[in-house]
Amino acid sequence: MINRYLLGILLFIGLIWSRSSFGKFTSGNFAESLGGILTRFAEKNPNAFYKDFLQNTAIPNSQAFGQLILWGEALVAIAIVIPALYLIFQPKTKCKVTLWLLIAGLIGGAFLNLNFWLASGYTSPSTDGLNLLMIVTQLAGAVYLIRLQKV
Repeated sequence: MINRYLLGILLFIGLIWSRSSFGKFTSGNFAESLGGILTRFAEKNPNAFYKDFLQNTAIPNSQAFGQLILWGEALVAIAIVIPALYLIFQPKTKCKVTLWLLIAGLIGGAFLNLNFWLASGYTSPSTDGLNLLMIVTQLAGAVYLIRLQKV
């Protein structure tokens, strides 16, 4: 049986992804404005390898990266929220697909947070701390669920 408190925390993280994704979809110009945002992040980025990635890969292809981020956040939100709700209300389920979908969503979310942290974590302590906290929480949740599969 999965810890309901953990599922509540993971549901909350999924709702954060939902909110972020919804804001990007409703703005209507996220993909078009991403190049300028990434340029500002690259200017003072202390991570040389990531600054190089931003300047030589992400900024020239910012529209494509914008679409990847937009849809990536939406898919992560769906992959976390739906299984978490299902497992909260059906705690004794043996459905492995639900667990693996949740694990995939958590790993995808950690990947997105890692990239956001590398791009903008230096800008403020809150950006740094929140992204690191979400990375650790999502990875800890994924590891817990993977280990639960082996029991």
